[in-house]
Amino acid sequence: MKKERIFWGLFFIVAAIFLLVSRLGVLGDIGVWSLLLTVFFVACLVKSIAHRSVSGVLFAVAFLCIIYAKPLGIEAITPWPVLGAAALGSIGISFLYHPRRDYRNYGCWGRGNHYSTETEETVDGSQMEFSTSFAGSIKYVNSDDFQSADLKCSFGSLKVYFDNAMIQNGAARIFLDVSFGGVELFVPKEWNVVNNVSASFGSVDEKNSSRSSGVPVVTLTGKVSFGGIEIVYI
Repeated sequence: MKKERIFWGLFFIVAAIFLLVSRLGVLGDIGVWSLLLTVFFVACLVKSIAHRSVSGVLFAVAFLCIIYAKPLGIEAITPWPVLGAAALGSIGISFLYHPRRDYRNYGCWGRGNHYSTETEETVDGSQMEFSTSFAGSIKYVNSDDFQSADLKCSFGSLKVYFDNAMIQNGAARIFLDVSFGGVELFVPKEWNVVNNVSASFGSVDEKNSSRSSGVPVVTLTGKVSFGGIEIVYI
């Protein structure tokens, strides 16, 4: 929290300096808003590099390209082509760099050392909400009574591990809202996953095979557009 306060404190101070300097005409034809947006996206770029977030880096660079498209002579690839390239690059890299999970003693999945471009968090509870935009994120769900999860991902990647989640009443629900992003769900092979997700210019794929006896039933609902959802049985 202290680092976050320092980061944003310095950001607003630098933005204030740029605002004053721009009014003196020192920076030529560069507008005030362009300067402020530049400071913001450069700050996001630095923060993304520090957190090893490839999605954050790609989108920060993409928006900087949009701001300076005319001086750089790259108007032909802005704004949508460069944003689309950042989204596709984020999705591709999210599938290439998986956190390695080693099968350990007692039949449990242990968390081994790995290289990851995303931020990680372990959560618990029966009902939860995850939202990721312009970034990459990994969630480890540890729940003794998992009931539902709402997952939203846009212009980024989201991985959710349910291998340490238990379903008590025989049924659970996962809602997904995915656009220009990629979501991976790692679920136990014993779960019976029912896919009711609506896909428009997107896909829902399954990896490995389920060994479910019929229960518990986990129903997937929601939509995916210009993105992908992968269900991985572990």
